[in-house]
Amino acid sequence: MASMAEEIGNQADPTMCYVINIVDSQGIWRAENPLVKSLPVFILQVAITLLTFRLLLLILKPLRQPRFMAEILVGLSLYPGIMSIGHGVATKVFPYESLAVLETAANLGLVFHVFLIGLEMDLNSVNMAGRRAFSIAIAGIIFPLGLGIASFFWLKGDQNPSLNVGGAVLWGLSVTVTGVHTVTRVLASLKLLHSDLGKLAISSAIVNEVFLWAILAVTIPIANEFRTSCWAVLVTTGFVLFSIFAVRPGIRWVLKKYPEGERLTEGQIFLILAGVVMSAVATDACGSYSIIGAFVFGLVFPTGDRATEIMEKLEDMVTGILVPLYFVTCGIRINVESLMDSDTVVKVVVVVAILCLAKIVSTLLVHVLYNMSIQDGFSLGLVLNSKDIMALVILNIGRDTLRFNGEMYTVMVAAMVVMTGIVVPVMNLVYQPRARFLRHRNRNRSLEKSQADGDLRILTCLHQIRNVPGIISLLEASNPNPRSPVNVCALHLVELTGRASAMLMIHNSQTSTTAQAPQVPPHPKSIQAQSDQIITAFGELQRRHHAVSVQSLTIMSPYATMDEDICNIAEDKHVSLALLPFHRLQTADGQMEEEGNSAVRRVNQNVLANASCSVAVFVDRGFGSLGYPHRRICMFFFCGPDYREALSYSWRMAGHPTVMLTVIRFIPSKKAADLQTLEDVTEDFDGILTAITEYENQKSLDDEFMEKFRIKTSGDENILYSEIVLNNGEETVTAIRGMEHNYDLYMVGRGQKLLSPLTAGLNEWSECPELGAIGDILVTSEFSSTSSVLVIQQSGGATMAEPGSPAGSEDDEDMNGFEHPNWRPEGENDAFTRNTSRENGWSV
Repeated sequence: MASMAEEIGNQADPTMCYVINIVDSQGIWRAENPLVKSLPVFILQVAITLLTFRLLLLILKPLRQPRFMAEILVGLSLYPGIMSIGHGVATKVFPYESLAVLETAANLGLVFHVFLIGLEMDLNSVNMAGRRAFSIAIAGIIFPLGLGIASFFWLKGDQNPSLNVGGAVLWGLSVTVTGVHTVTRVLASLKLLHSDLGKLAISSAIVNEVFLWAILAVTIPIANEFRTSCWAVLVTTGFVLFSIFAVRPGIRWVLKKYPEGERLTEGQIFLILAGVVMSAVATDACGSYSIIGAFVFGLVFPTGDRATEIMEKLEDMVTGILVPLYFVTCGIRINVESLMDSDTVVKVVVVVAILCLAKIVSTLLVHVLYNMSIQDGFSLGLVLNSKDIMALVILNIGRDTLRFNGEMYTVMVAAMVVMTGIVVPVMNLVYQPRARFLRHRNRNRSLEKSQADGDLRILTCLHQIRNVPGIISLLEASNPNPRSPVNVCALHLVELTGRASAMLMIHNSQTSTTAQAPQVPPHPKSIQAQSDQIITAFGELQRRHHAVSVQSLTIMSPYATMDEDICNIAEDKHVSLALLPFHRLQTADGQMEEEGNSAVRRVNQNVLANASCSVAVFVDRGFGSLGYPHRRICMFFFCGPDYREALSYSWRMAGHPTVMLTVIRFIPSKKAADLQTLEDVTEDFDGILTAITEYENQKSLDDEFMEKFRIKTSGDENILYSEIVLNNGEETVTAIRGMEHNYDLYMVGRGQKLLSPLTAGLNEWSECPELGAIGDILVTSEFSSTSSVLVIQQSGGATMAEPGSPAGSEDDEDMNGFEHPNWRPEGENDAFTRNTSRENGWSV
């Protein structure tokens, strides 16, 4: 079987004659082999393809390889020569007489896949790409195209005089391809999608794709028949103009006849699919290629909910079933056994080196002109080497029109696999996104150390629309004012399930200045609707409060790595506080859910462990439904940096005219604060001494901080302070339960790195350790209060003083961070203009 595949693959004009018997099978019960019929064979081929594809996705997922790698490896793994190693499997599963049906289904899937590419492409993103992206994209076409043509003639040599310039151009175009979806997935896996490098890469890839389609529409007729190519190009151009000025208005007219919000009917879906097929037939009849017509039809289709609905209906069938079949047909054309030859391996290595270098050098040249770093230029050029299905389509066109032979086709496909496969591992070595992430953890910011007259930067994380009211109410209570504005970065977090490309969408607010990211494939309709509601809600917050600026982002990422996105964005935006919603929501009867979302809980735990800023977990029990007359907030203060951070935030809130703040300090009695209480820290005697020393240091810092707080707030009728002396954790639980129903919001520290005698032993009974001992008590079902809870953890750099360092070593400048945002020294000017607050807004 393998020798037959090689022989046919190397023939200049292979011809086979066979009779296709499609469905009249009598089954195995009459001693007949059902696999000699085309339909049973086709179904078996589809099943094997899908199983192999899903298996490869699982294998490549830990390696962070894009979907394209799994798709192309499906074709290679189902190559007849490999399958026939056993007992002639290929003869039964992929007989030559079945390839006509397989290729028909595969090319039909390709037509609809290209239609989806055009449907999700927005030409407005090309206009907003900027000069840098245009320059990189054009340089990434011209330079690689030239080197690609040169490599074609080098591989061709003198042995194939029939291979002409048309084949060289198609070969070169396959080199210039940059897969937008593949680039997006690579950037998402590297956590660079929201970075400047990621935005520039996506912009350049989109511009590259638009120019590539235009060049391809001209090149294909020339490759098919040079003598009639002029007429083919003219007719194809006429079809494009007809689609723009006639088909597009016609589609809009039809869609306007149906009310907004209603789903497409079966008749409308039929007309749209018929339009795709008719457009493909039209361009094929014009002397071009069917995919040109399908792409143009998708491009002229109006964007909006209708386009999103069509994508939802077609995406699973097309990309999940039909497209993998296309890769199988490509794998059948490849002579995998020739890759075992040393000469072929050398050719693949040379092609990879030359063509990778072409993209990288062209990108570096543009980066030099724009005074960018060499590391960014190299990384960008490497990412833009990522290929997708369009590169294979171009190669198949050249193979079908006999513009290059089977050996050259095999060399180029193997080169594409290598070029795309090396992007992620090399980027991890060169750009080191994980090392950057770890370095960010050392840049710690906290509310305790922040300046009183500085802006407060908060990152809010939202998984669903139910998270919005409580978080917005909490932001309003954070006392935004011209002297200390609040800058909010609102993240809508969406799980990436693999159906759509990973993406980051930056939404412009009417009154805040943000950067516009290139538009990438749209969300599913339900997700887009939630994003729109979230953006509208935060936009209304900004309109109500002039001292609030908002930037809304939508992040699509797997739950397993979502925490890295949150931490990286928190670092990029220099936020002081990351606000996370609790994984359990309030039910209709006022209680909390029993289990909640375990994936969201893991995200919260990972952010608490890795964030470079302070982190707050917000348990919303109707805080967003409160009116404006007053908000009763109670802050429990025990010991340590987390509680000082919570007090700093509550102190800021106390400046809001609707906030009534009560601060209760729990003080251990002399009987409670002995060595035996701390023995569960460690069995090692030195460890016990270290814990006691640290506890004493933090207690001194607490005393100094609390003294500062009491002096500054003396005479403030909206702030009440009291102290409670207790002996043990049991008395602590009893005292807290006696306060239920008295307040709208409780604020506590997590207390994760310091053990107070009053909380010793409570962690052993915690259901949610990420809330700390006191936070868990306030949220647990035994505590019947319906008040909301905010648990704060201070950033790592401000959590502890060094053991043995003198307590209270902060100087007066550091103590400015303790000041209330509304407190001013006598004689200080209160005039702060709106422009001042805007200067403290986001910088992107």
